[in-house]
Amino acid sequence: MRNSAVIAAAVMLVVLAAQPALAQDAFPSHLVTVINPNAPGGTADIISHGISESLQRNLKQTVVTINRPGAGGAVGGAQVAKATPDGYTVLLNTVTHVLIAITEQALGRPAPYTADDFVLIARVAADPLLFVVHPSLPVRNVRDFVALAKKRPGELTFSSTGMYGSGHISMAMLMRVAGIKLLHVPYNGAGPGIIALLGGDVVAFHAPVGVVSPHLGSGRLRLLAQTGAKRAAAFPDTPTLKESGYDTEFLLWSGYFAPAKTPPAVTKAWQNALRASTADPRFRTAMDKVNVTVDYLDGDALKTWYDAELKRLDREIRAIGKIETRM
Repeated sequence: MRNSAVIAAAVMLVVLAAQPALAQDAFPSHLVTVINPNAPGGTADIISHGISESLQRNLKQTVVTINRPGAGGAVGGAQVAKATPDGYTVLLNTVTHVLIAITEQALGRPAPYTADDFVLIARVAADPLLFVVHPSLPVRNVRDFVALAKKRPGELTFSSTGMYGSGHISMAMLMRVAGIKLLHVPYNGAGPGIIALLGGDVVAFHAPVGVVSPHLGSGRLRLLAQTGAKRAAAFPDTPTLKESGYDTEFLLWSGYFAPAKTPPAVTKAWQNALRASTADPRFRTAMDKVNVTVDYLDGDALKTWYDAELKRLDREIRAIGKIETRM
């Protein structure tokens, strides 16, 4: 009897000692931080505001989003790369996040992080960029724009979300196939970039759909084309660059990234919450209002697509070559 009592007491001590550890393993057990490495007003900002309520409900935890702009998104990206891989600090960004790493590696320069420093938890949205110009520019289509750029090499200005950002790389791809030179004016995000175009500080922008859509009916911008492989459903009358005669395409996708070595169970918890949140009718309605296409992907399908996308972007950037601020 005495031995049985001793054994029972020992077992109870082990169970009690294990309870705090088990409680610590439950994710999430406290506040979650999402880093947006761009200035307010961009695609990540639009998604963050739209998904916030649903994401908190599905994670059953408070979620705060913090903007950490700088260096085209590299500042916020580097912060998350160095964060503890426990799922409590993640990154919400567009394809720009991987463009920074790929470009620096392709050019043999030190990078603030690499694609291997992260795991892409899920893709939540995907759209083409919209090629818009200031109405003062005497062009009605892409061919007109290219012809004017050839007459005035290096004079026409375009804004972007930052060096090596989506609008920069996609415009560089067009410049390569069209044989033109433009003057690049980088900003810390799409919000400042579209403000510069509206104010006439620049004359062109490959802009995110969600950022530019509210301004398209104002007459303050002119839409020339879209960068996708096919026409987006929201813009059936706008040709793609390929349809305009220029063999290039670019997809602006957005997703949530976690530091490498984040436990699979934590990644799975994030995916379950994001899958439910992106299916929420309120989130989809909010995205529909600004023509952002919800395009959720995770698991094996995400890995297959992501691996191919990284290789494709690497090929494109190497074909472009060295990118300067003045192009």
